[in-house]
Amino acid sequence: MSSSTHTLSFPGLHGVDAWGSYTKSGSKIRVSVCAGVADHGIYAVGAVALSSNANNSKSQKFGAVAIGYHAASCVTENLKYTNHLRIYTFIGGNNGKIAKQSKTKSIY
Repeated sequence: MSSSTHTLSFPGLHGVDAWGSYTKSGSKIRVSVCAGVADHGIYAVGAVALSSNANNSKSQKFGAVAIGYHAASCVTENLKYTNHLRIYTFIGGNNGKIAKQSKTKSIY
């Protein structure tokens, strides 16, 4: 079975740089997500990918988190649920809580 790599375009959130890609092949999907802090005064940012089965009863979620101005991090995972893929970004406060979250974008 052939596969091709697709670019992920994350929902925008001021101060968050997020990028990634995915490759779907048979019963697996390989997803890479990256997050970067793009603005002063932001403690941490994250980019998240969520895959699920056909009826959304089983899912798998992972993400990349960067802490500090101009910091960035990337993570790659092999996900087993391939029926749906959704992505979103967030800003994290220094209190350990999510201060702001983007809308969730459905990829397929």
